[in-house]
Amino acid sequence: MGFWQRDCCDCGSCSWTTVAIWAAVAAVIAAVLTVLIIAFAVFKPPTATADDALLTRFSLSASPNSTQLLSSYNVTVTMSLRNPNMYRSISYGAMAAAFSFNGTRFEDDATVLPFDQGAKKATTVRVTVGGVAKALPKLSAAGPTEFAREKEAGQFQVEARLDGVMQYKGRSNKCPVAVICPLLLQLVDPDVAATAFERTKCTILRAKTSGC
Repeated sequence: MGFWQRDCCDCGSCSWTTVAIWAAVAAVIAAVLTVLIIAFAVFKPPTATADDALLTRFSLSASPNSTQLLSSYNVTVTMSLRNPNMYRSISYGAMAAAFSFNGTRFEDDATVLPFDQGAKKATTVRVTVGGVAKALPKLSAAGPTEFAREKEAGQFQVEARLDGVMQYKGRSNKCPVAVICPLLLQLVDPDVAATAFERTKCTILRAKTSGC
């Protein structure tokens, strides 16, 4: 009788050990599957920041031949776009760059060249624009007053925007995307060391369709 009792106890111990091992294996498999599902099935949107910006010229003047206002400016902005996906790379087409003040675009001729971005990678793009006596036909009636107020304060609120299309690896959808970065810029003398710029989070706008 003692023999069978001992043998049964060993079997019970073995049974619980086996259950524990299989439970651990199942947990590992579930964790791996979860990671794979996130990596392959979930499409995370990119993120972006404005890392640096410099304003060395910004002025408004009246046109001698019309009621239009003219703007003169020199702006440089450096942005970082990040791909948070664990597996999916992203391809960007050429992106149009635009700059606005008080809701009015004063520059929209610059372009960022196409680029590919690997999973969990970041890409830095730099845009420099300038103009002399360019017309601002759409500036609001309150625009000049706001410009004068910000000039007096020594800081200008300027919006930088990139518009283009992006495509996730393995997907046929080409998704419209916009990167919008609010910039608080201090006008600086180009011959003097620039004031430090505080990194700013940008907004990403994407098409709300499957695969985007």
